[in-house]
Amino acid sequence: MKLDAPGITLDLPPGWEAEVDGGAGEAPEGSPALRTPRTHVANFPLPPERGDYGSFAVERMQRGHSLICLLEEAGPAAGSTLHGRDGIPRLSLADFSADKMQRPRAGQSGAQAFFHVGGRAFVLYVVLADRVNKAAQVDEVNRVLAGVTIHP
Repeated sequence: MKLDAPGITLDLPPGWEAEVDGGAGEAPEGSPALRTPRTHVANFPLPPERGDYGSFAVERMQRGHSLICLLEEAGPAAGSTLHGRDGIPRLSLADFSADKMQRPRAGQSGAQAFFHVGGRAFVLYVVLADRVNKAAQVDEVNRVLAGVTIHP
């Protein structure tokens, strides 16, 4: 499946779905809107309502499920040290642990990475729902990430 959204293209393997939207939250009163695109990709049906880091989706995850959250950061973050890595990272098994979950859930592990592409800064947050076949899930997540193109 191919999804073209403003600023991002996803070429997804069978069994995966994605949604790109304007993100959650609101800008502080009196300031311009700072909503930035967020992309959720999963190998299970995404619920219509989700938090930036997948709340309401991670609760539905079952064995073998993976969730990828790709969140763009606003403003000058692309030039920051935190987002110093250039390009979408490839994740390893060592990147994942239960301690990296936004909200720890039994059997799930998470990974988080910061990077930039073409002057745009991003946070990558991935949740895996299977500790037994985690290596295969990490490989599949990396195949999905290889199909993501971020446009400047």
